[in-house]
Amino acid sequence: LLLVLPAHGQDSVAEGPGVLLPLPKGACPGWMAGIPGHPGHNGTPGRDGRDGTPGEKGEKGDPGLVGPKGDTGETGITGVEGPRGFPGTPGRKGEPGESAYVHRSAFSVGLESRITVPNVPIRFTKIFYNLQNHYDGTTGKFHCNIPGLYYFSYHITVYLKDVKVSLYKKDKAMLFTYDQYQEKNVDQASGSVLLHLEVGDQVWLQVYGDGDSYGIYADNVNDSTFTGF
Repeated sequence: LLLVLPAHGQDSVAEGPGVLLPLPKGACPGWMAGIPGHPGHNGTPGRDGRDGTPGEKGEKGDPGLVGPKGDTGETGITGVEGPRGFPGTPGRKGEPGESAYVHRSAFSVGLESRITVPNVPIRFTKIFYNLQNHYDGTTGKFHCNIPGLYYFSYHITVYLKDVKVSLYKKDKAMLFTYDQYQEKNVDQASGSVLLHLEVGDQVWLQVYGDGDSYGIYADNVNDSTFTGF
């Protein structure tokens, strides 16, 4: 038989030897533990807590591996031209080139005496310059040997008669000059022209017309000249 003693100031009532009466409702003996209950269900998650204060800055990490090469970017705008650089060192002297040949064709002639024959080339037989021999003194004609642009001029002394003179190219009169003689006087007539000539072209002076217009004159102190180059 067990004897139940009062605990925590609470008394039990016994009716007889070996008989225990129930304790009052709400009384629990402190020395005797009950059987553990079953674990309860997990509660719902609580709300997020507040952000913590930032931590201290960490140490610099090691460099990472080099990544793959990226795509080529678009061409940029051309920059401003920079200042001019210093002159470079002179290059090596080149080989001597072929010497250029200068083509020349020129003549200057004069009349030695007055003429009286019209409509034929005037023969200027006083030679001032005819190094290339392109002027023929026997015919009075200049023969073109080098094609190009030529300048021709003539200066005529007029005496005793009027003068009508033409400059001819390939049997065609290109320039006309007329001078009327003044009695008891010496007059002058002149003309000049630029002509493009081909090889084989001929140029000369001659008196034109059927009248007495051949007063071209020359002596020791008066010249009549014909020039071309």
